[in-house]
Amino acid sequence: MQLARRKVRSAGRTSGSVEITLPVEVQLLEGIECDILLRDGVTPEIVMQPDLTVAQGLFIELWHMLRVGLGAVGDIGDFSLDDFSVGLLPPRYWHDRPPLSYQDALEIQSCLGRELPSGQIQQSGALHRLVTFLVIGAAFRLGLKGRLAVSFGDAVAYLVTGVSGGHGSEFEQQAALEAFGQGKLLTAGRAEALSIDTEWQGARDGLARVHSMFADWQERPEEYQAAKERAWRRAIRVEAGTSISTVESYLRRGTLKR
Repeated sequence: MQLARRKVRSAGRTSGSVEITLPVEVQLLEGIECDILLRDGVTPEIVMQPDLTVAQGLFIELWHMLRVGLGAVGDIGDFSLDDFSVGLLPPRYWHDRPPLSYQDALEIQSCLGRELPSGQIQQSGALHRLVTFLVIGAAFRLGLKGRLAVSFGDAVAYLVTGVSGGHGSEFEQQAALEAFGQGKLLTAGRAEALSIDTEWQGARDGLARVHSMFADWQERPEEYQAAKERAWRRAIRVEAGTSISTVESYLRRGTLKR
């Protein structure tokens, strides 16, 4: 994939130093060590091969947190890059293997290096994407399939970050929030047991309840559909009630005429 064309520039003929201006899409590589490879031949190529072990280290660290948090469900095993489609930039679409982006990992590492508040990092889109797709990979290992595995990943990422991925999983997200909190008032992205600053040992029971709910839905798809329809009807009633209350409020204040 060609991103752009750039000229090689010299800092001075005798300095031995050259520069290549990176396109915006790959400026995240600033400061990353790169191997420079020459592929000779009729059409020679000079290849910059970045050392992305620091990003892979974050994948492993987040996977370990998931392994602890999902321990009451089952052991998801060690992290393997082979289970994911790994690329430099977040993809728009994916099919067989959930994608992981080096850009997201490097963005989080940069925030950690600048010692930004953990809450700001926790609620970032980069962390939401990584957690979503790592959890989908874990869900496959725990027996969830297809759309439910994807919704499980989106729901757990919502619990962790408070960010909605916009994948049409709003019902599953709210149901997961209720199951995780077990009746307690809980705000997504604010659960101490799922903080990026802690091990997720304290989240084991809550995540087990969430997974059990998804596993039941997989076994009983008719109950899953019925639950979604009940939530939809309840939302419609609430929205209609809110609209009527708003109109009545305007009438009382004389803003609207009968």
